[in-house]
Amino acid sequence: MVAFEPPACKAKQILEMGPFLERGNVICRYYDYYLDGLFIPGVFTHSGIIVSPHEIIHSVAEGVGVVHPIDFVKDTDGFIILTPNYPSYSDLQCACGRAYWHVVHKTEYDFTFKDPNKFYCHEFTVDFLRAGGIKYITPTVVPFGVWPFKFRRELYLADDIIEVCQEKYRFEGGNHAKEIK
Repeated sequence: MVAFEPPACKAKQILEMGPFLERGNVICRYYDYYLDGLFIPGVFTHSGIIVSPHEIIHSVAEGVGVVHPIDFVKDTDGFIILTPNYPSYSDLQCACGRAYWHVVHKTEYDFTFKDPNKFYCHEFTVDFLRAGGIKYITPTVVPFGVWPFKFRRELYLADDIIEVCQEKYRFEGGNHAKEIK
């Protein structure tokens, strides 16, 4: 991280997000000064699942794990909270059960973006949503490399997740604020 300004998210935004920390909601975040922003298409570079007002489950380099919502958004430059349209309450419960299953079984991070037994963050979020009955999430085709080693791969991005959910709360701070509008 090479920051020239302090993170945009402050106590005000952390307190405002509280009412939207509902079981089954999705949260995505971004940082202006992390390198992942240069490599991950779109504004929001990480996503997770809100399973309670005190727990977010997400997939990071150490694997699928639980973090407090404050730790998820502090020091960020922006975040969005989304509500998926679960077909039923039992579908929501099934999705949360699946998320906890990955925590208990220590599902690893998918650094290659192609291992079906591991998840990168957005792939984990999509797996969660599918377990909750939301099946119509379309991946984005992303180009990689340079000629003659150029190839394309289908990846799930935050934009693919945002497209199938209803926005509940958005904080647009930092340099990306103008890009989001």
